[in-house]
Amino acid sequence: MTDRPPVRVAVLDGPDVRLHQLELPDRPPGQTDVAVTLAAICGSDVHTVQGDRPAPPLAALGHEAVGRVAAADPDATDLRGAPLRPGDRVALSMINSCGRCDRCTHGLSMKCRSLFKYGHASASEPPYASGMLAELVRVLPGTPVLVIPDDVPDALVVSAGCAVATAVAALSVAAVGPGDEVVVTGAGAVGFYCAAMLATAGATVTVHDPSPQRRELVAQLGVRTEACAPEPRSRAGDGPAVVVEASGHPDAVTGALGCVGVGGHVVAAGSVSPGSTSITIDPALLVTSRIRLTGVHNYTADEFARGVDWLLEHRDALPVDRLTAPPVPLAAVAGAIAAVPTASHLRLTVRP
Repeated sequence: MTDRPPVRVAVLDGPDVRLHQLELPDRPPGQTDVAVTLAAICGSDVHTVQGDRPAPPLAALGHEAVGRVAAADPDATDLRGAPLRPGDRVALSMINSCGRCDRCTHGLSMKCRSLFKYGHASASEPPYASGMLAELVRVLPGTPVLVIPDDVPDALVVSAGCAVATAVAALSVAAVGPGDEVVVTGAGAVGFYCAAMLATAGATVTVHDPSPQRRELVAQLGVRTEACAPEPRSRAGDGPAVVVEASGHPDAVTGALGCVGVGGHVVAAGSVSPGSTSITIDPALLVTSRIRLTGVHNYTADEFARGVDWLLEHRDALPVDRLTAPPVPLAAVAGAIAAVPTASHLRLTVRP
């Protein structure tokens, strides 16, 4: 360890969220230190704290953030080959893949055999500062980062490495074209960004969510909203070409399968806590109606880059002040995580 001041990181210590004073060793070659300027609390962080997702001892929390390079190798570059210099603003991915295993070489880098996810590892193991609800995150070689302009608000890009990139991944497999009828169930952050991207692509979008606040927010995109679940179609009836299920609620998953049209595609992106829920479906529904069901979890480096590009292109049309709450200090992170389920904003944020 060095004589530099300790770094404060939010960790899950038993059942409690607390700030941990982390004494970092010298930065190994190839790694990049990024000072976090804004972090967001994802629903997955809440699932981890509530015990719905497995977590190692002293789990370093947080995987959505934007920051400035604090230290890097002289030849360090971002995802597109741009130099990484101290002071550069960067959008951060939450995923590190090896690029060499059978999954990586067959288009499944998001399910790499040695996948590393920020916000899901222990602060007692290298690279130690691996959570983004922290003053500093230590970025491993090969982790996608992108240099962003200084005039881009932190709040615009803070969710680029999770909710935004996941929405890109969901729509990549959905293959929606202009004029296609699409239903999105769930208007949390992933559902919001799916709806926004679909609207900019010219699709006809309807978003279903019981929350009036979330429906009001999504309506600003110019899309139709409904409070109730999608109506099931008759066996011979028509339905939407694509349903993106972004809520993770089991009833929404079965509802998506029941309403999608013949030959349609259900993309499930909201169910991320294995074993916490279950559903019963009639397999004949999929077979006789030629329905495709595709699960989407994590994303590729290219999808992360496309998400950042989309945010920069549409920055003036997004209600950023409604999406992200005003930041709280890092000392208030435990209370902010506890407040997420009843928050009026899609993302509560922390400014270390």
